[in-house]
Amino acid sequence: MKILAVLSRLPYPLEKGDKLRAYYQLRELAKNNEVYLFCLNNSEPHPKAKDILLSFLKDVHISEFSTIDALEGLLVSFFDGTPFQTGYYSHRKNIKDFKSYCKKIHPDVIFYQFVRMAKYTDVSYPKVLDFQDALSVNMEGRAKKSRGIVKFIFKNETKRLKKYEAKMFDIFDKLTIIVDADKKAISSPRQNEIIVLPNGVDEAYFNYNTPQKKEFDIIFSGGMNYSPNVIAANYLVKEIMPKVWEKYPKTNLVLAGANPTASVKSLASDKVIVTGWVDDMKDYYAKARIFIAPMQIGTGLQNKLLEAMAMNLPCITSSLANDALKATNNKNIIIADTPQENADAIILLLTNPELADAIAKRGNEFVKENYRWETFNKVLEQTFCSIIQK
Repeated sequence: MKILAVLSRLPYPLEKGDKLRAYYQLRELAKNNEVYLFCLNNSEPHPKAKDILLSFLKDVHISEFSTIDALEGLLVSFFDGTPFQTGYYSHRKNIKDFKSYCKKIHPDVIFYQFVRMAKYTDVSYPKVLDFQDALSVNMEGRAKKSRGIVKFIFKNETKRLKKYEAKMFDIFDKLTIIVDADKKAISSPRQNEIIVLPNGVDEAYFNYNTPQKKEFDIIFSGGMNYSPNVIAANYLVKEIMPKVWEKYPKTNLVLAGANPTASVKSLASDKVIVTGWVDDMKDYYAKARIFIAPMQIGTGLQNKLLEAMAMNLPCITSSLANDALKATNNKNIIIADTPQENADAIILLLTNPELADAIAKRGNEFVKENYRWETFNKVLEQTFCSIIQK
């Protein structure tokens, strides 16, 4: 089967959830199929990105666009009512480039990521869209946390996304999404047609056995320029950790992730380490005692939780994040929703190593049983086959 994947950015390095999902989906699909990649780009790519992707993909076609192209696309979206992020990534020259690439390779099926790429569908091939998340819900959450003109823009984008998400059923042959909660949030009477395909964990996380000296008491990871992570990092340092430091003033915290914003950088202190980009997140997980993800907004399954649990870290998270994960409180994870609950959970795990080890072990088993890339990608491959046969 010849599969063409269409992405809004290069799926490497793996500092964002959508890149990670695309990378592992395409790598699994490439084991039994010819997989081609068409992706947009408007920045300096990682020097090793193309070579790494070509180690398992048949071809990688990068279609560049400029700030002027993005502004032109935004202007078009302003008038045609489509989401602004769709306009940002949709440009006449790139759409023309995409059509030419399709004619060159003649794919059996085209696999799109995010509704923002839906303007690249004017080609006569079977099409599958991975919603990933209900972006309208994510945007709605960001609007609630914003003020002034930013709040107005986010609310407007929420309305546009809701309408556009409902149109995807008429454009694509099949639709997928990461979690059931987001499936139910898509505003369409046809939402039951969406196939739920969760994320998985790379085997390297399960197999990482090198003993490490514990340098960090607590770790939180993720792209530190992504609004839900920025909000969570500030909430963690400003509202949760002071309650921990009252009783255990020497407790330290590491915020590990690429591209920290100014507000995240400002959190750094003698007790808080802000790393920026790290070459291998596994090394940081291995050096930590506890993982925490106090998510306040956002949708979808948190890859950071899957990775930490796979590496035998006891984890704390919010009910919001666990709605997608579906772990069991006080068995394979601890759920905390207020600053005091989070602080109490941190102190409990730091002072009770036997409990921490038990939760970590059960968390690891939970992820092994429920979140494997190979399992979900077999379903994705079968989905492609079904629409090709039709």
